[in-house]
Amino acid sequence: MIILSCDHAGFDFIQKLKKYFDKKGIEYTDMGPQSYDPNDDYPDTIAPAAKVVAENPGYWGIFVCGSGVGANIVANRQKGVRAVCAQDYTTAYLARKDEDANVLTLGARLISFRTGLKIIKVFLTSEFEGGRHARRIAKY
Repeated sequence: MIILSCDHAGFDFIQKLKKYFDKKGIEYTDMGPQSYDPNDDYPDTIAPAAKVVAENPGYWGIFVCGSGVGANIVANRQKGVRAVCAQDYTTAYLARKDEDANVLTLGARLISFRTGLKIIKVFLTSEFEGGRHARRIAKY
Protein backbone atom coordinates (compact mmCIF):
# COMPACT_ATOMS: atom_id res chain seq x y z
CA MET A 1 0.00 0.00 0.00
CA ILE A 2 1.24 3.46 -0.86
CA ILE A 3 0.27 6.30 1.45
CA LEU A 4 0.11 9.70 -0.24
CA SER A 5 0.13 13.08 1.45
CA CYS A 6 0.98 16.67 0.65
CA ASP A 7 0.44 20.28 1.51
CA HIS A 8 -0.90 23.05 -0.74
CA ALA A 9 2.37 23.21 -2.70
CA GLY A 10 2.19 19.52 -3.53
CA PHE A 11 -1.57 19.33 -4.07
CA ASP A 12 -1.55 19.46 -7.90
CA PHE A 13 1.34 16.98 -8.05
CA ILE A 14 -0.55 14.46 -5.90
CA GLN A 15 -3.74 14.90 -7.97
CA LYS A 16 -1.77 14.03 -11.13
CA LEU A 17 -0.10 11.10 -9.35
CA LYS A 18 -3.46 9.68 -8.25
CA LYS A 19 -4.69 9.78 -11.87
CA TYR A 20 -1.53 7.97 -12.97
CA PHE A 21 -1.89 5.35 -10.21
CA ASP A 22 -5.57 4.85 -11.07
CA LYS A 23 -4.68 4.33 -14.72
CA LYS A 24 -1.97 1.77 -13.78
CA GLY A 25 -4.08 0.02 -11.13
CA ILE A 26 -1.66 0.94 -8.33
CA GLU A 27 -3.25 0.83 -4.88
CA TYR A 28 -2.89 3.90 -2.68
CA THR A 29 -4.55 5.83 0.11
CA ASP A 30 -4.54 9.62 -0.04
CA MET A 31 -4.16 11.09 3.45
CA GLY A 32 -3.50 14.59 2.19
CA PRO A 33 -5.98 17.43 1.85
CA GLN A 34 -8.99 16.69 -0.33
CA SER A 35 -9.18 20.26 -1.59
CA TYR A 36 -6.66 22.99 -2.19
CA ASP A 37 -6.06 25.29 0.77
CA PRO A 38 -3.21 27.79 0.40
CA ASN A 39 -3.03 28.15 4.18
CA ASP A 40 -2.58 24.52 5.16
CA ASP A 41 0.56 23.39 7.00
CA TYR A 42 2.51 20.31 5.93
CA PRO A 43 2.99 18.89 9.46
CA ASP A 44 -0.79 18.52 9.79
CA THR A 45 -1.00 16.16 6.80
CA ILE A 46 2.45 14.56 6.70
CA ALA A 47 2.73 13.48 10.36
CA PRO A 48 -0.40 11.27 10.38
CA ALA A 49 0.58 9.74 7.03
CA ALA A 50 4.09 8.97 8.29
CA LYS A 51 2.60 7.29 11.35
CA VAL A 52 0.56 4.96 9.12
CA VAL A 53 3.68 3.99 7.19
CA ALA A 54 5.63 3.40 10.41
CA GLU A 55 2.89 1.19 11.88
CA ASN A 56 2.49 -0.95 8.77
CA PRO A 57 5.61 -2.79 7.59
CA GLY A 58 5.61 -3.02 3.83
CA TYR A 59 3.75 0.26 3.36
CA TRP A 60 5.34 3.07 1.36
CA GLY A 61 4.88 6.80 1.64
CA ILE A 62 5.07 9.44 -1.06
CA PHE A 63 4.81 12.92 0.42
CA VAL A 64 5.04 16.16 -1.54
CA CYS A 65 5.53 19.75 -0.40
CA GLY A 66 7.22 22.75 -1.99
CA SER A 67 10.82 21.64 -1.51
CA GLY A 68 10.34 18.12 -0.17
CA VAL A 69 12.47 19.08 2.81
CA GLY A 70 9.72 20.01 5.27
CA ALA A 71 7.82 16.81 4.53
CA ASN A 72 11.06 14.86 4.95
CA ILE A 73 11.82 16.36 8.34
CA VAL A 74 8.31 15.68 9.64
CA ALA A 75 8.28 12.12 8.27
CA ASN A 76 11.67 11.25 9.76
CA ARG A 77 10.52 12.29 13.22
CA GLN A 78 8.32 9.18 13.24
CA LYS A 79 10.16 6.12 14.57
CA GLY A 80 10.14 3.46 11.88
CA VAL A 81 10.17 5.87 8.97
CA ARG A 82 13.26 6.18 6.81
CA ALA A 83 12.44 9.05 4.48
CA VAL A 84 14.53 10.38 1.63
CA CYS A 85 14.10 13.72 -0.09
CA ALA A 86 15.10 12.91 -3.66
CA GLN A 87 15.50 15.29 -6.56
CA ASP A 88 17.09 12.66 -8.81
CA TYR A 89 16.95 8.96 -9.63
CA THR A 90 20.30 8.06 -8.08
CA THR A 91 19.35 9.38 -4.65
CA ALA A 92 16.06 7.45 -4.74
CA TYR A 93 17.83 4.26 -5.83
CA LEU A 94 20.56 4.48 -3.19
CA ALA A 95 18.07 5.31 -0.46
CA ARG A 96 16.21 2.09 -1.22
CA LYS A 97 19.33 -0.04 -1.82
CA ASP A 98 21.35 1.11 1.18
CA GLU A 99 18.88 2.59 3.68
CA ASP A 100 15.71 0.60 2.95
CA ALA A 101 13.88 3.93 2.74
CA ASN A 102 10.12 3.55 3.03
CA VAL A 103 9.10 7.15 2.38
CA LEU A 104 9.95 9.34 -0.59
CA THR A 105 9.50 13.09 -0.32
CA LEU A 106 9.49 15.33 -3.36
CA GLY A 107 9.61 19.06 -3.96
CA ALA A 108 6.84 20.11 -6.32
CA ARG A 109 8.46 23.51 -6.77
CA LEU A 110 11.82 21.98 -7.70
CA ILE A 111 11.04 19.16 -10.12
CA SER A 112 8.53 18.56 -12.87
CA PHE A 113 5.80 15.97 -12.54
CA ARG A 114 7.50 13.95 -15.28
CA THR A 115 10.80 13.89 -13.38
CA GLY A 116 8.99 13.13 -10.13
CA LEU A 117 7.21 10.20 -11.72
CA LYS A 118 10.51 8.75 -12.90
CA ILE A 119 11.96 9.14 -9.40
CA ILE A 120 8.89 7.43 -7.93
CA LYS A 121 9.25 4.50 -10.36
CA VAL A 122 12.91 4.03 -9.38
CA PHE A 123 12.04 4.27 -5.68
CA LEU A 124 9.21 1.73 -5.87
CA THR A 125 11.13 -0.81 -7.96
CA SER A 126 14.53 -0.72 -6.24
CA GLU A 127 15.39 -3.47 -3.78
CA PHE A 128 17.03 -3.19 -0.38
CA GLU A 129 20.44 -4.85 -0.50
CA GLY A 130 20.52 -5.93 3.16
CA GLY A 131 23.81 -7.28 4.50
CA ARG A 132 25.97 -4.59 6.07
CA HIS A 133 23.20 -2.06 5.42
CA ALA A 134 20.74 -4.03 7.57
CA ARG A 135 23.30 -4.09 10.37
CA ARG A 136 23.59 -0.31 10.19
CA ILE A 137 19.85 0.28 10.13
CA ALA A 138 19.45 -1.95 13.20
CA LYS A 139 21.63 0.49 15.13
CA TYR A 140 18.96 3.16 15.01
